[in-house]
Amino acid sequence: MGIALFLEVLLLIELLTFMLCIAAPSNGWYDYTAYTECKSEPEPALYNGGILKYGDSGDEVPFTYQTTETGVYSPAFVVYGLNQSTKYTFSCWIKLEGTYSSLITARLSTDTSGNRCIGTVLAQSGCWSFLKGGFVLDSSSQSAVIFFHNADRNALKISVAGGSLQPFSTEQWSMHQQDSIRKRRKRAVTVHVADSRGNRLINASVTVQQISKEFPLGSAIADTIVGNPAYQSWFAERFNAAVFENELKWYATEPVAGLMNYDSADQLLDFVRANRIMVRGHNIFWENQETTPSWVRNLTGDDLRNAVKNRITNLMTRYKGEFAHWDVNNEMLHYNFYEQRLGPNASLEFFDTAQDADPLATLFMNEYNVIETCDDTFSTVDTYVTRLKELKNGGAILEGIGLEGHFSRPNIPLMRGILDKLATLNLPIWFTEIDISNSFDAHTQAQYLEEVLREAYSHPSVSGIMLWTAMHQNGCYQMCLTDWNMRNLPTGDTVDMLLQEWVTNQLTGVTDIHGSYSFLGFLGEYKVTVNYANRSTVAFMSLPQGAETRQLNVQV
Repeated sequence: MGIALFLEVLLLIELLTFMLCIAAPSNGWYDYTAYTECKSEPEPALYNGGILKYGDSGDEVPFTYQTTETGVYSPAFVVYGLNQSTKYTFSCWIKLEGTYSSLITARLSTDTSGNRCIGTVLAQSGCWSFLKGGFVLDSSSQSAVIFFHNADRNALKISVAGGSLQPFSTEQWSMHQQDSIRKRRKRAVTVHVADSRGNRLINASVTVQQISKEFPLGSAIADTIVGNPAYQSWFAERFNAAVFENELKWYATEPVAGLMNYDSADQLLDFVRANRIMVRGHNIFWENQETTPSWVRNLTGDDLRNAVKNRITNLMTRYKGEFAHWDVNNEMLHYNFYEQRLGPNASLEFFDTAQDADPLATLFMNEYNVIETCDDTFSTVDTYVTRLKELKNGGAILEGIGLEGHFSRPNIPLMRGILDKLATLNLPIWFTEIDISNSFDAHTQAQYLEEVLREAYSHPSVSGIMLWTAMHQNGCYQMCLTDWNMRNLPTGDTVDMLLQEWVTNQLTGVTDIHGSYSFLGFLGEYKVTVNYANRSTVAFMSLPQGAETRQLNVQV
C-alpha cells in the first residue's frame, strides 16, 4: 500500500479508529480458544483485548462493537509501534448486514510494507462468527492498520466485536510450545521396585530406554528407495511413518483401462512392513483433472461411475487393513472433476464406499493452502470446516483432517489460529505433506522447516506429521533432506535435531527411600532394567497419553 492510499485509509476509518499502544502482555500464556459456530452474541475478547486501547486515554476497549458502512478498508484498528521480533495473535467477532454470508478477510497494512492477510472468516448476517489469526512483521512498524475486506466486494455492513491483538515475545512463544509438549507429548512415570515379598528396595539401579515413539513422524517415499539399502537404512533409522508419493495414485496403478500395476506400491509396502513403519494411503481419488488418468477424463455417466467403483473395489480389496489412513478425495476444495460429472454427492459416495471396503482405516480429506496462507479463497479454514461438516452431516464416516503444508515463508501465529479453529471439530489433524519452497536457500529452508515442525508438534490437536521429501536422483518435489548419497542437507540436520529432542534419551538413576524412581518421558514404548545386589530384571512398559502418573511395579 502506497503512502497516499495509506493516509486515505486513515481518513476512511476515522469514525472507527482505536488508538493503540504496545505494552507487554499481562502473562505469556496463549489461549487456544476458538469457535466455528455462529453465535447469537459474541464472546468476550481474548486476553481482554490484549494491547487494543481506546483513544488517547489508554483505557481498554469496552466489550461492545462499532459498525461502519463497508468499503474496501473498513472498519479498522490503527496500531502503533509493532515490533519485528514479536508474534501477534489477532481475533475478533464479525457479523454482516446486507448479505446472508460473505468471506471476510482481516488484513494488515504497515508503513513499511504492503498489506497482507492475517485471518479469514465466513461471516453471516444475524449471528456472530469468530475470526482468529495473526502475523509476524518483516520489519518493525511505527504505525499500521488492521482492516476488513469482503471478498465479493458487495456493499454490506460489517459489525466487529471483541477485537483482540496480543503480542508474544519469542521466548514466551517457545515457553508455551514447551509447556504444550510436556502436557501433550510426555507423561510422568514412577517405577516401584520391590523384592518377592513386597519389600521396597532402596538404591536399586534403574535404567530407562525408550524403544519406540507414539507420535508418528515420517516422510513420503518413492520407488527410488527400492533396492537402495543406504536410503532404506537412513529412512528406517529416523521415521516411524511413511506415505507413498505417487505409487498409489490412480494414474500409477491403472495407466490403461483394465491394466492394473501395483508392483511399485507392493515393493514399498514390503519395505514399511519389514521396518514396522505405519503407512498412509494417498490417494484414492484426486479431483484435479490434470492428475486424473487420461483414459478416465473422457468417460461420462455410467461409464465413469463404473470406473470409479472398480477403482475403489480393486484398490481397497487388495490393501484392506494395510493402510492406517486413506486420503479419499484429494484437494476437493480446489478442483471438482468427479463432482462436476457425477454430481455434488460424488465425494460422499466415495467416503461411504471406502468405509465399507476397509472399516478400520481412518478416512481423510486432504487439502493445500488451508494452513499455509489465508490468501487462497478456495481453501480458507472456514471453507474447509464447512465442507467437513457437509460430508459428516451427509453421513460420511470422515475421521481425519489432512493439511498438506507446502509452505513458502510460514506465518506461525496464523498457523496456530487456524489449528485452533480446526480443533473445534474434535478430529485428528495431520500434517500430510510438509515442505518449504525451494525458492529459498538451503539454510532458510531449514530455518522455516524448524519453525513449522515445532509449531505442528506442540499443538495439542495435531496427531501426526509427514514430510513431503521423497528422494529422486534429480532431487525432491520442493525440499530434500539429503543429497542422493544420503548426506544430510541443512533440512536433514534440522529433522535429526528435532528427532533427538523429542525422544527420551537413556536415563539412569537409583530408587529413593520409598523404593521408587520417577521420570518424565515422551509417549511410546519403554524398556526398564533394574539391578539390585546380584539380581537383575527387565520390564517393558507402554506410555500412552494420560494426565495421571503412570505406575510400573517391578519385582527383583
